[in-house]
Amino acid sequence: MTRTIALMALAGLFAIVDRSPAFAQTGSQPAAADRPLFVDVNAGLASKPEALTTTSTFAIFGENGSAAARMEPGTAGLFDVRVGYRFRPRFGVAAAVSATRSDVAGTAAASIPSPIRFASPTIVSLDAGSSSRREIALHLQAVYALPIGESVTLGIFGGPSIVHLQHGVPNVSVTNNTPTVDSVNESGSGFGGNVGADLSALFSAHYGVGLFVRYAAAGIDLPSAPDVKAGGIQAGGGLRVRF
Repeated sequence: MTRTIALMALAGLFAIVDRSPAFAQTGSQPAAADRPLFVDVNAGLASKPEALTTTSTFAIFGENGSAAARMEPGTAGLFDVRVGYRFRPRFGVAAAVSATRSDVAGTAAASIPSPIRFASPTIVSLDAGSSSRREIALHLQAVYALPIGESVTLGIFGGPSIVHLQHGVPNVSVTNNTPTVDSVNESGSGFGGNVGADLSALFSAHYGVGLFVRYAAAGIDLPSAPDVKAGGIQAGGGLRVRF
């Protein structure tokens, strides 16, 4: 799925370039250079996050029991807004805020000590139900704008990212030898980086459309799991506004 998202976005980038009547006018100054402030609004998809595994222990009948849970997120929907300023025809800075959400399917198992026999636990499989995973990220970017024609510009960007993650995590508890599973929302933030490309095509003095591909990565410590990987390949398209 990750490769499919990236290839579809790249194919769209090349399609816009190939169909643009300004593609051959590489020596001309892009009209967008006279409007240095830009706003991009995108919707798209993010690659499937890695599975998250947690473990926990509990005391019952004078022994320690244990539980393990595994959460499998699906492909995430993406919404992204970027605001930037081009202080030279080919150089600028930008800040993008992205939000992703994916559904999470969980499974769990518990080793429960016996109330009548020492060191003879019972292993049970549990339905951890479903939850969700949300990421909100701030991406700071240095931007290099490469004019392809009067109305088409390819932007290459990269910089640091700050990612906040909220993840539903199964919590296994045992009461009177009966295990139960509750979903607990855990959250944390971490630093990372982002790099990518954006292709915009203006169809008027101030408005246009575009496609982007970005790879972002960050490591986040949750209460039940250290160094959870966030980010991944993100791709989409939408409105381009120039002021």
